[in-house]
Amino acid sequence: MELPKIPFFAKYSLFFKAVLLGGAIGLFYTLFTDAGREYESLKFLPGTLIGVSIGCSVIIFEKSLFWLNKYSFISSIVIKALIYSIFIVLFLVLSVVMFAEILGDLSYQDALAKYISERLIKDFVFSLGASIFMILFFEVSSLLSSRFFYNYFVGKYHRPTQEERIFMFVDVKSSTSMAEQLGDILYSILLQDLFNDFTDAILASRADVYQYAGDEIILTWKTSVGLKDNRSLYCFYMLKESIQNREDYYLEKYNLVPKFKAGMHIGKAVTTWVGKVKKEIVYHGDLLNTTSRIQCKCNDFNHDFVISEVMKNALKSSSVTYKQQGEIILRGKAQPLKLFTVDFKKQHY
Repeated sequence: MELPKIPFFAKYSLFFKAVLLGGAIGLFYTLFTDAGREYESLKFLPGTLIGVSIGCSVIIFEKSLFWLNKYSFISSIVIKALIYSIFIVLFLVLSVVMFAEILGDLSYQDALAKYISERLIKDFVFSLGASIFMILFFEVSSLLSSRFFYNYFVGKYHRPTQEERIFMFVDVKSSTSMAEQLGDILYSILLQDLFNDFTDAILASRADVYQYAGDEIILTWKTSVGLKDNRSLYCFYMLKESIQNREDYYLEKYNLVPKFKAGMHIGKAVTTWVGKVKKEIVYHGDLLNTTSRIQCKCNDFNHDFVISEVMKNALKSSSVTYKQQGEIILRGKAQPLKLFTVDFKKQHY
């Protein structure tokens, strides 16, 4: 079976955001200062290069400097910003030499001396402030998805909207016994690792993370997105693969390999914004309650993936085997809901 792939832009979205935001900051800096005046028609280029280099520096160094996160938030930001700014100034010094050689107006020695006397301090201060701004921007972006910003600014869901959606409730198996075995702190670290390892599967399947609820993660798709290429169905398979590929890591660090179960259902939900102190997009309706109950049936059926008959009928795949297992009676509904377990024909787990 052909699994969905992570879209190119989603895979490198942080890099693109850093380049665009950095370039915009650099252009803004050039517009409101005299930076680049000596380059005439190319006067916007130096400032833009400064901004882009700031953005790239933030992305390149963020992963390698993750150990600074052990310090307080403010301390880690200041230390990172200082490191980024020093790197950026070194890059700018090389750029000045390069521009001097290309344009030929000044020798690189004269151009360098002029830059140090006139612009070095200003560019360092600007780089420091811009680095702090970008670090804060990406910290906030990690808390709120790009769809959150888009939906907020375009006013989507400010009025309750009913739409067709797919929900998948993914829950860690034997969470209580694992928490007792590992202790609360180590178990919490395991959940961090687990949900981090889910990232590629979530991006590839185009799922939205609705909530992290303790040891449970709730994923959702618009039906047009989730049904295309069976993304929502294969999401579970890819989640399993992500853990299988890291079995050695989990065994070495935790002396166990986490397992999970999931329930999936399709139907109508009401989507809207709520809250004044903390704004959030929420989903209302029987769809969520039903999906939760479907997931709870995994234990009864001794299986880790259960879906509803409606969900099964909406999917088109020859790579799985469905087996009817039972049904649940829903409050206020005349007909019971039939449930099916799902087995992938080409399993690697």
